[in-house]
Amino acid sequence: MLNTAGVLTRSLAIVACITGCGSAPAPAPQAPTSKPEAKADTESAKEDSAKTAADSSSTTSEDNDPRAGDGVRKASRPPGELITGPNLVYVFNFKDSDVGIAAKERCSEQGGDDRSAVAACLEKARGKVPVELVRFIKEPSGDHWWVTYNRYKGNLLKWHRIQFQPGKETDERITLNLLGKDKGIAPMARVPRHLEIELPNDYTIVVKDPELGNMLYDAKIGTMEVD
Repeated sequence: MLNTAGVLTRSLAIVACITGCGSAPAPAPQAPTSKPEAKADTESAKEDSAKTAADSSSTTSEDNDPRAGDGVRKASRPPGELITGPNLVYVFNFKDSDVGIAAKERCSEQGGDDRSAVAACLEKARGKVPVELVRFIKEPSGDHWWVTYNRYKGNLLKWHRIQFQPGKETDERITLNLLGKDKGIAPMARVPRHLEIELPNDYTIVVKDPELGNMLYDAKIGTMEVD
């Protein structure tokens, strides 16, 4: 005879084991950690600090460079003293002068994409401006001379040579009062009464020409002797 009570007891034990032993309790959720975010914040702060230092270094470098920025640093000495420095010559800067800027625009329109044609046009325009160098000479006697030089058949000649007296002067400009006749090899038919010169810095002068506009010259230390 089947023992019904024993079978029922074993069946209940099996069911209890299946429901209780087969399902492990769910692990408790781990608390979120803030370490990765803290590391990211630290790295971001380092990058910002490095960028700020680089920007500061760049600004300091530009501030310390007398020729950096927009080139409006004032001359370090009075204009009359600066332009008559010994062995100092000023080389004509055709490209950045009014006449050169106008020539580049005109030649680019005419030549288009033909670089050789544009270059030839610019060379021709440059040849029409009879000046290579200028000097402002102060002789031991106290006389002052404005001398321009032009290249002719391979030789550098004194194109214009006109005496002047220093006139009105500010920190950044000077007026030269021109005197007498032009004693150069290509004398002007009519010598202007004044020559206006601006000095944006120690390395550049701008001569106001009544016909050609602003003419820029770059300062160079030469080997020419006083005339």
